[in-house]
Amino acid sequence: MKARFLLFPVVLLVACGPKFIQGTHKVEDTDGNREIANLVEQYRQAVEKRDMASLKEMISRRYFANAGTTAESEDDYGYDYLESRVLPNLRDEVKSVQYQIILRNITFQGEGRAFAEFEYWYKFFYVDGGKDRWVSKNNFNRLEFVREDGVWRIIGGL
Repeated sequence: MKARFLLFPVVLLVACGPKFIQGTHKVEDTDGNREIANLVEQYRQAVEKRDMASLKEMISRRYFANAGTTAESEDDYGYDYLESRVLPNLRDEVKSVQYQIILRNITFQGEGRAFAEFEYWYKFFYVDGGKDRWVSKNNFNRLEFVREDGVWRIIGGL
């Protein structure tokens, strides 16, 4: 009998604690977080399918990447380069993609900007100099989203 009374507070704490989005690393289940989490999953699926139309729809025309080198500007690129070089390379040179993402954190900056931090694993099969090759990688990344005309789009982090 005494054991039941001891378990009651534990059950209450678990029942009243925050709910997390399934498949994430403790990302709280809120409307805003779920919206961004769904976009990250759509992005993951589009990369795996090499679906250029979906990727272009998700990416802001104001996209900018500095390749992680803020002091070097020669490796910076925007949407035009992404559309003319990066996406065609994914479409034409990559034969197969396996891409897993575990969301770690989602934050909002005002109502118009959001960040999704995640760990990823990818493995892709591609053609290089006429030879087929596999490449795999595990790392962390952060996608940056901006709200444009009521729609969230990726503005950085690909």
